[in-house]
Amino acid sequence: MVTTASLNAAAYDALKARIVRGDLRPGAPLSERALCDELAVSRTPLREALKRLANEGLVEISETRRARVARVSVDEVVNLLAVMAVLEGLSGEQACEKASEADLVELARLQNEMESAYARADHAAYFALNQQIHLSILRMADNGPLTEYFHNLNARLRHVRERLTPTPDRWRQAVDEHAEMLALLRRRDAKRLRTLMEAHLRSKTDAYVAAMLNEGLVSMSRAA
Repeated sequence: MVTTASLNAAAYDALKARIVRGDLRPGAPLSERALCDELAVSRTPLREALKRLANEGLVEISETRRARVARVSVDEVVNLLAVMAVLEGLSGEQACEKASEADLVELARLQNEMESAYARADHAAYFALNQQIHLSILRMADNGPLTEYFHNLNARLRHVRERLTPTPDRWRQAVDEHAEMLALLRRRDAKRLRTLMEAHLRSKTDAYVAAMLNEGLVSMSRAA
């Protein structure tokens, strides 16, 4: 049975996916009529989806109710990454306290697969496995508010993360840091893992900003 809640959720999921994938670029206008046709929904669930995405920072709605994909400035991206780094570090710290042996076995499997993707220079597979590892650590942390904040911020950056092509040295360093993360988790060294995971993301800030500027996804000035 189709309910109002399910229609609202379907519209939200479909529109969010387009924004996160980068199909709809920052600043792009969101025509209600066109989106209703494309998503096969009425205006009510679409407007609910737009409001929800606006609350998450993915959509901007003007006083005249015109919607567009949210735009960000370089400063805002840097701030987003700083917060993401703290969330990553906290997830690692709490995962050390709560991860089961089965969790560590699964993480080791993902690490091995990611290293294999690195060895064959398969960037797409590497990125997918990298994300799985970070999300697995987040799941192990078992912290509802942390998970919610993480996913909201990650959605605003994921379309850029997928486009990043690390230098050979930086790629090797990232693989080594992931191996160290697993070792620290096994030793339940919460403080060192938190520090490492924060640094792991902070070290990518310049690359993120450069990629977003190159793609025209951010402006040098504050978003209007």
